[in-house]
Amino acid sequence: MPAQGSVEHQQFVKALQGEPLACAKPGCPGPVETTDRSEFHSRVKTFGLHCTQCGWDARLAGQEELTPPWDEDSLLEMAYEHLMHQPAVCPVDGTPVVFTSLPNPQRKARYRLSCFYCGRQAEMDWPPPESRR
Repeated sequence: MPAQGSVEHQQFVKALQGEPLACAKPGCPGPVETTDRSEFHSRVKTFGLHCTQCGWDARLAGQEELTPPWDEDSLLEMAYEHLMHQPAVCPVDGTPVVFTSLPNPQRKARYRLSCFYCGRQAEMDWPPPESRR
């Protein structure tokens, strides 16, 4: 898995967050169109990149690595960051974690936490019992 600070990982994070990317072709200042090419239920995102000025094309994808799963302390840290309105990041690769609300017939909040770079996911009740104390 690339290091958190690698250029590929930084581009992936920008694409994931909808931030603009610059063309990777030397000397081309062109803007890059980013298209999410992931399947609906993909654990890892794949983006297509296309420079509108020079025609450069590339593919950018996460690196699925599901083991080891997030531990309880990591989940609590991400939940705390989310509660504090801070961006929660994957403790393995530093990618922003996405919180998705799940249906729950008992009217309690339930979320899926997903890292679309490494593919790790977890589900948790919200707020976690530890944060209610």
